Amino acid sequence: MGTKVVAFSLLDVCLGLGLRVVGQNIDLTREGLDSHCKKLFGPNKVVDVEMVYDYLLKHSKHLKVNDFCKLYLLLGISDFLLANHSGRVFSILFDIVDDVCSIGKYNWDGMVYEYLVGSICEAKMLMRDKPGSKNFHVMGCVYFL
Repeated sequence: MGTKVVAFSLLDVCLGLGLRVVGQNIDLTREGLDSHCKKLFGPNKVVDVEMVYDYLLKHSKHLKVNDFCKLYLLLGISDFLLANHSGRVFSILFDIVDDVCSIGKYNWDGMVYEYLVGSICEAKMLMRDKPGSKNFHVMGCVYFL
């Protein structure tokens, strides 16, 4: 950061955020299959965090508790752990929250770490390629930083 190097590792993220460090990897580029939660937003629609917020507010009185909890988890993952400029919700996350009982089988820490580090690396390359840049955006769980 600037002229100082701040080292952090996968274990730092695990300890700092209390996330699971073992388990099945999550491929954020993979498309979801046939998610019940995604169907709530209409067919073939790209969903963003704002849409999930709005849906929860507008339908909270008529939404099944189970569906509300799944969407609330989706919101936390998308807006806190995997935050991005567009607010886009990764399609595969719908499948993951649909099966709430299996959330613990995933390597959440590795995903958060890789997403954040990847974003920092992109920002560093941008700063190198455009030395006059005054600012850049970092995606991921910047709370950890």
